[in-house]
Amino acid sequence: MNPEDLYALYRERQSDRRFADRPVPQEVLERILNNALLAPSATNQQPWSIVAVSEPEAAQRVGQAVIKGVTNMNKFALEAPVHLLIVAERGRWVARMGSRVMKVDYRPIDLGILVAHIVLAAQAEGVGSCILGWINDTAVRKELGIPDKRQVVLDILIGYSEQPTREKKRKSPDEVIHWNKW
Repeated sequence: MNPEDLYALYRERQSDRRFADRPVPQEVLERILNNALLAPSATNQQPWSIVAVSEPEAAQRVGQAVIKGVTNMNKFALEAPVHLLIVAERGRWVARMGSRVMKVDYRPIDLGILVAHIVLAAQAEGVGSCILGWINDTAVRKELGIPDKRQVVLDILIGYSEQPTREKKRKSPDEVIHWNKW
């Protein structure tokens, strides 16, 4: 692989909030998800489940559940053709023990790696995405029949973007990279 192809993918990926009224084919969604599941995790615990909602009426209901009583900011969730709900799973005993010893819960890190794989795979497929963390977990669980002992931590909206690629505003490398010492 040409490294520049990967770096171009990083530059092009953005949070899209306007999607075309066009379904994402099932085979595209399957490629995105199957390849994202290759994401690494601490002790290979893979502490996640994904509920993929692509049927139009169900996606509309999930969009309503996502924003119910939370905020008017994320109303664009109602227009997303696909919702990928990321559900945190309880880690295996070895991972839980390691978290106690190291005083770090690795599940949020693992979920972040999974989500990065999903959105980059979507971008590679020409599909836009937006990661929503401010969601109504209770309403979403109820709408989708997700057990109460599970937590829906993110909703990744997926669809063909109607937004042009924006310039990224990032801190300079000199501000955030420390070579060999602080």
